[in-house]
Order: sequence, then structure tokens, then C-alpha cells
Amino acid sequence: MARIKKILFLTPSMSKGGAETQLLKLAIYLVSAGYRVHIVSLKPINEFEGFSLPPDLQITYLQEWKYNGLVNTRKLLGICAAFKPDVVLAFMFIAILFARVLKMRFSFRLISSIRISTIQTKWKLLFRLTAMLDDVVVYNSQASKLCFESRGLARHNGVVIHNGISVPAQCERPRGQVFRWVCIAHLRWNKDYKTLFKAISLLKHRSFRVCIVGDLDKSSWPRQMIAELGIDAHVELLGFQQEAVSALKGADAFVLSSISEGMPNAILEAMAHGCPIVATDIAGIRELVQPAACGFLSAAGNERQLAARMEMMMQLSAGERIRKGQQGRAFVEQHFEDKKVMADWLRLINSPSI
Repeated sequence: MARIKKILFLTPSMSKGGAETQLLKLAIYLVSAGYRVHIVSLKPINEFEGFSLPPDLQITYLQEWKYNGLVNTRKLLGICAAFKPDVVLAFMFIAILFARVLKMRFSFRLISSIRISTIQTKWKLLFRLTAMLDDVVVYNSQASKLCFESRGLARHNGVVIHNGISVPAQCERPRGQVFRWVCIAHLRWNKDYKTLFKAISLLKHRSFRVCIVGDLDKSSWPRQMIAELGIDAHVELLGFQQEAVSALKGADAFVLSSISEGMPNAILEAMAHGCPIVATDIAGIRELVQPAACGFLSAAGNERQLAARMEMMMQLSAGERIRKGQQGRAFVEQHFEDKKVMADWLRLINSPSI
């Protein structure tokens, strides 16, 4: 009888972002496939409370590192020693660096998963110097793979496994009198909400509303900027939502102003729900919107161009927007459906070449 394989996941936190959602989806799938799975969150952040999890899935949350560095280190080493993982799957930069250090002490195969196309300067040198410790690197977009390998930031053995998306059943899109945009993204540096707010201010003569779903991270500047630009009537900050995608059901279109992405889960979810897209012309987004022909792209950081693309979308007939939305949905069904993506991960985990 074959021994049950043990998989350890490392993640910076269990915030409900695109990367963490994909990690949890994969972990649940592996448990259902008979693997022993343990997730370690490097921070005590859990935004998946109330989420239905299999009883055999173990999740450990470390404490805040500022005051518990030694305790956390001992706990992490203890988990590795006791669990004895066959494979460690590390999602995102800081977790990848932790996993590389652990590999110097423990024997396991390391799959490092990069979920964005750029890396902050403070991580570059350490990331490059420890790159040889990865057995394989998984990217969620071809653009990310090209970026990291061409700059010598990762080994040239990377593979692309896209984000997996559950495509919902077709439903009639409600049509209100006010055009309703939806943006799903936490207020992080790479989402560039300032450009979106400026674009909205250029269009405030029009009747529309932008519903923003995402954690404000206790920041006061978004509300302050909205007030200063006089766009209170056009922007609704909904904050963190456990079921963020439910906001897409009543959307006329989806907008995202990011300056850096891997393969944005929010856009994939919007496309799966049949929403036409306006987003920035950056690598990870371009890979989706252009071949699907499901929307318009604008230059990153350019509020005037973003406003122009938003206006173009609002000027389309409802029928034209529905057609674009359906093209995006068909593209996701063909390339990003959950079963295909989970099968790709399973093949990699069981590959004798890593």
C-alpha cells in the first residue's frame, strides 16, 4: 500500500486575497484526494472564518513576529520535525524565503509559488541568492514567469499553473437606472486606488456608482481622498466581505486599477460572472482581457486614460456589454476551470522530476 503523501503549505497569512483563496482551494482538494495537509500561516490573520473546511485539514497560525520571534521559530521548526512533509508548497515571497531556510535543515521537495509579476526591491537580493533551493517554481501567469526568469530572480525551470475558478450558473443580470461598477481588491500598494479615485473624479458629471469590496487595513486616506475629490456620491466602500464575489451579481462592469499583478483572481471571478472589464494594461491582466476580448485596457497610473475607458464602457449598449461579458466567461470556462487547474497541481506534486 502506497504511503500517504504529506503536504505542508506556507503562507504569509490567511487574508482573503486571490493567492490565499487559491491556496485554500488547493489544500481542500488535496485533502479530498487522500493527502495529509497542514497549512502554516506566518501571521495570526484568518479571514476565512465560517468557511466550510474538511476536518482533516490542519491550520496553524503563528503569533505576531514583533514580540514572538523566538516562539514562532521554535513552533515552525517543531511542525516541520513532527509533520515530516514530503512537499512544501510556499505561496508568495516571504513564505518562499521561510521555506528555503527550512529546506537547509529538513529534507523535502520545495514548490515555490510566485503570485505577482514584480518583487519589491527589499526582497530582490535575498530572493536571488536563495533561488537554487527551489525544486520548481509555479507562476500563475506567463508574464510573471518571463519577468522572474529573465532577470535571474528564479531558476529557469518554472511552470505556469493558472488560478482555478468555479464558473457559476448563468443568471439574468439585473439592470438598474444607475450604472454599477464593482472593484474587488484589498487596499494594497499595487492596487493603485488613487488613480481609480482620480479617474472617477473626471467622470463625476455622469450617473454611476463604484462599489469597492476590500479591506481598508484601517487606513483613513481613502475616505479623505474621496471627500477631497467630491466623489462621495459615486463611491461606496463596502470593506471586507466574506463572500466578495456576491457583489458581482448586480454589476454592469468591473474595474481594476492595479500597477502590478500576477493573474488577478478578482478579474477571473468577474469574467466568470459575465462582467465586462476595464483594467490597466499590465502583463497579468493583458493575458486575460486581450485574448478574451472582454473589455478595455488603460495605461497603468494614468487616470485620464482609465476614465476614458470607463466612459467607453458606459457608452456601450447593454447588448454590447453582455456580449463582451459572455466572451470573458467562455474564456474562463475553457482555460481556468477548477478541475483542470487542480489536475495540473496534482501532476506536478506527484512528478518524479522535482
